[in-house]
Amino acid sequence: MLNALLKLERQQPMIKTRWIILPILVLLLMYSWQQQIFTAWVLLSLIWTIIVLNHVLIAKTRRNKLEKIEQLNIDPIFWNKLKQQYPELSLKQRRLIELGFKDYLALHVMQKQAYTMPSHAVDALWHVMLQYPIQYQYLCKQTIGRTLHHSPYDAGIKPEEQARQLFEAWKYSCMLHGYNPRNTMQLPRLFAIDQALAWENGQLFELEQMTKDFAKYMQDQSSSSSSCGSSCSSCGGD
Repeated sequence: MLNALLKLERQQPMIKTRWIILPILVLLLMYSWQQQIFTAWVLLSLIWTIIVLNHVLIAKTRRNKLEKIEQLNIDPIFWNKLKQQYPELSLKQRRLIELGFKDYLALHVMQKQAYTMPSHAVDALWHVMLQYPIQYQYLCKQTIGRTLHHSPYDAGIKPEEQARQLFEAWKYSCMLHGYNPRNTMQLPRLFAIDQALAWENGQLFELEQMTKDFAKYMQDQSSSSSSCGSSCSSCGGD
């Protein structure tokens, strides 16, 4: 399981070509006819084109940031401290934790919002990094372009907000590997790390239960217009 998680790749966000070509073709067709009755369709096609091009630029920016995350070499000062705290960790295990932290950074590239940290092992590395604020802030600025703030787990947080952060982490973790969060056949890496490492008091997730709970969460979201404005990501609760 550990080796499989190490080999798992992150997917780059893409815009389907047909969503770019179709509005351009419609726009050219309407222009060639040059009839006043089609003015509204021309405007709609132009607006559609602008929207698609905007999404293309956003996808390009995300790809650039994900590439920076992929190429990131984590400062040895973090690893030295982590090895002091967890000397039993092998090189492969530390590598898996590193990939998990990079996955977590990638979530904040895909969508800027709060996420629960689904792995206590990765959270241990995160806590180590927070002890070196200068190096940590530099790492964040070099990858996601802003400092990723840490909010300790608070049992006083409303259950609805805890669930929202967890399922948003699930959704984008699945998308990060090209999985469908509603019916994926395997756990995304960030949700499988603690189990793979047999991490003491780690967070363990059952695939069937997660997909079922996520489907219910999405159903509840579609029937509710409420939203949360939280901006700080947090450690996961038990």
